[in-house]
Amino acid sequence: MYIIFVLICGIFPFVVTAENIICLVRKDTPQKKKHKWTLITLIAGTLLSTAVLSAISSFRWDEPVVIGEYFTELHEPFYEKNVLSLCLFALAAMVCLYLLDRGRVMPPLAAVICVSGVYGGIILGLFYISQLAVNILNDLNLLVAVGYLILFPVNFFIISARVIRETVLLYTAYFRENDIESKNRLDGFLRSSLEKAAGWVIFPLIGLIPFTGVLVCLCILVGQGPFGIIRAFTNTSDWTYSTMISPPPVEYEGHYLCTVAVNGHERVVKPLRLGVRHGVVIGVNRQLCAANAFEQLIEDKAPRLHRLVRHIYDKYGYPVSKHITTRLRADIVYILMKPLEWLFVAVLYLLDRDPESRIAMQYTGRHVREFTLKG
Repeated sequence: MYIIFVLICGIFPFVVTAENIICLVRKDTPQKKKHKWTLITLIAGTLLSTAVLSAISSFRWDEPVVIGEYFTELHEPFYEKNVLSLCLFALAAMVCLYLLDRGRVMPPLAAVICVSGVYGGIILGLFYISQLAVNILNDLNLLVAVGYLILFPVNFFIISARVIRETVLLYTAYFRENDIESKNRLDGFLRSSLEKAAGWVIFPLIGLIPFTGVLVCLCILVGQGPFGIIRAFTNTSDWTYSTMISPPPVEYEGHYLCTVAVNGHERVVKPLRLGVRHGVVIGVNRQLCAANAFEQLIEDKAPRLHRLVRHIYDKYGYPVSKHITTRLRADIVYILMKPLEWLFVAVLYLLDRDPESRIAMQYTGRHVREFTLKG
């Protein structure tokens, strides 16, 4: 499963990008193949971008960042309450691109509207990239994440360049080969203008105005307001177009098993001794020490896996700790965590040469490697 995940997330986006570049450069590529890769790009790009954004978007602008979270200590790049506006604009652009890429002659006005939508998608993609790019040099994890996020709009640009070029060639050839008499002056003016490449720049840019107006009305109907797309970028903190000032960051308040060890009934949670965590004296029990020893072992042997485990643990464990306010709740959590404790101990006994020493050293301020003979 791990190999499949790496192939999908690590290699597949670059394979898709390479195929889109080939389709752009090689004019003899079959239309069905080009359309297939367009569809794959739109679906896979949407899914991957959503997954990566959800991983780096843990805090709204009005929430303090909890130092120690996975990936980054920045706020979400797009405002959660107005992200629907962003999605509607992006979806409209992708639908227009998909329709144009079928290689069929559409009514002239419909084609102009679709090209307008593609132009709108390019503009949105540029804002999207510039919003994300401001912090990528400050954090290696963020650089990788944003790199994946930027791949999708870059592929959109590549496909758009190909599709717009092919659309212009298709329609200019169609108008010249089918010398159909114009029904009125407007029809004649549209046809003569679209026979020239310049017409496919001017008319779609003009068409962006009603195209955007329709989308704004749609945003209003779904409760996003007329400026939802703008607020999606500006009602944020830490990013290029951010206008909000967030509360100062806070230190991670701790392991929710620390809460269990202190708050539970002694006969149930079985506290062992006092320990020190971040300079604070805490009560510890066997379960807490085993969990921390397991985390320490993973950190020593597989740092990347440890960051993922830490992220999942913090994301779900920290909110749980806020609800452990009574002895009974602490007892229940302790009992529910017992199978995981046994799993942690089993892994320690499988991979560590002296598992009990590692467990015993937790929250003493020392690491078991300090007492390990090398050689």
